[in-house]
Amino acid sequence: MKSKLFWSVLALITFFSGWSQEPLTLAKAVKIALANNLQIQVAEQDLAIADKQENWGNAGFLPNVTANGSFNTSVNDVTQELATGGETGQPQRPLEFNDAESTVYAYDVTASYVLFNGLGRLNNLRKLQLQKDLTKTQLRFTVENTLLQVFTTFYQVAQQQELLSISKESLSLSQQRYQRAQTATELGSQNNLARLSALVDLRNDSIAYFNTFNQLQKSQRELNRALNLPIDTSFKVDTSVSLTADLNYLALQNQALQNNAALVQAEMSRSIAQKEVNLAWSERLPQVTASGGYNFNRQENEGGFLRFTETSGWQYGLNAQWNLFSSYRTQTQIETARIRVYQSKLQFEQARQQLKTDLANAWLDFENNKKIKALQKRNLKVSRLNYERTQESYRLGQANNTQLREAQLNYINAKANLNQLSYNVKLAELELMRVAGRLIDEF
Repeated sequence: MKSKLFWSVLALITFFSGWSQEPLTLAKAVKIALANNLQIQVAEQDLAIADKQENWGNAGFLPNVTANGSFNTSVNDVTQELATGGETGQPQRPLEFNDAESTVYAYDVTASYVLFNGLGRLNNLRKLQLQKDLTKTQLRFTVENTLLQVFTTFYQVAQQQELLSISKESLSLSQQRYQRAQTATELGSQNNLARLSALVDLRNDSIAYFNTFNQLQKSQRELNRALNLPIDTSFKVDTSVSLTADLNYLALQNQALQNNAALVQAEMSRSIAQKEVNLAWSERLPQVTASGGYNFNRQENEGGFLRFTETSGWQYGLNAQWNLFSSYRTQTQIETARIRVYQSKLQFEQARQQLKTDLANAWLDFENNKKIKALQKRNLKVSRLNYERTQESYRLGQANNTQLREAQLNYINAKANLNQLSYNVKLAELELMRVAGRLIDEF
C-alpha cells in the first residue's frame, strides 16, 4: 500500500511540472536587477549628488552677488541746544521737538570675486571632479557585486531545479523497485523483507524530494530579493550554462590591474588625498578679492536742522588678506593631509595585493573545478552503466536489494555532483570576470 507521503510527493511533482511560463533567463534577470535592485538605486543617488556638487560655482570660480534693503522708522521727543549763542551772543533756548519721526531708507547691490586664493579653486574643482569619478567607480563596484549576487542566486535556483529533477528520477527508480518487490512478495517468489527495504528507501527518497523542493523555494526567495520582486514570486529559470572560451590568466591579470573597481577606487582616493594637501597649502597664500556695487541711503528727520539726507553712488575696491599666523591650524591641516596621502598609498598597495590573491584563487577554483567536472562526467557514465547492469542482475536474482540500492545511490550522487560542478565552474568564471573588471561588459 502506498503511503500518504508518496501521494504528497506526486502532488508536488505535478505542481512543479505544471509551471508553463517561459523560463527566466540570466540576461533577463540582469536587466531586472539593474532596474530594480535597491543597492544599485542607492548608489545611483550618490552619483546624482556628486554630479550636482561638481560645478564651477561650488568650486569657487563664480562671483558672489548680494542685494540688501532696509526700512527703519522711529518716533522720539528731541531736545537740542546749540553750542554757540545767537547774534547777540546770548545763549538760545533749547529747541524741542515732540513726537518727531525719523525714517531711513537704504538698499545696495554688491558683487565680489576672488581673484586669487592660492590655487585653492583649481584644486577644489579637481577634487570635486575626482569625487564624482570615484562615485562612478563606486556605483560600478556596487553593480558588479550585485550582479555577482544575482548570478550566484540565479545559478543556485538552477542547480536546485536540476537537483529536483534528479531527486524525481531517484524517486521514480525507487518506486519501480518497490512495485517489483511488492509483486514478487504477492507471488511468493520473494520474502517480505525485500518489500519493506524497498519501502524504506522509497520513503527516504520522498523525504529527499521534499527537502530539495524546500531548498529550491528558499533559493527563489533569495533571487527575488536580489531582483526586488515580490518575495513569493515563483518561476523556473533557464538551466543552460555556457563558459567563456580561451581565458588567459596573464591577460586577466593585466585587465584586473587596470579595471578592477576596488583598485581604481583606491587610486582615486589617493589622488583626492593629494588634492587635500594642495588645498591645505593654499591657506598659507594670500587671498585677493575684488568687489563693487551700488548703494542708496536716504534719512528723513523731523527733529533737527536737516530734514533729510540722501546719498547714492557706486563703490568698488580691492581687498587683500594674508593669514600670517593661525595658531598652527594650517600646519596641522597640511601634516594631516600628508598622513592621509601616505595612508592612501598603503591602502592602494593593500588593494593591489588583495586583487592578486583574489585573482589567483579564482583562477585556481576555475581550473580545478573544470578538471573535476571532466572526471565526474566519466564517473557518471560508469555509475549509470553499473546501475543498469546491477538492475538487470537484480531482475535475474543475481544481485540483492543492498547492491541495487548502492548502485542507484552511486548513480544519483554522481549525477548530482556533476550538476553542482557545472555551476561551480561557471561561478568561478564569473568571479574571474569580476576581479578583472569585465563582469559588466559580459552582460
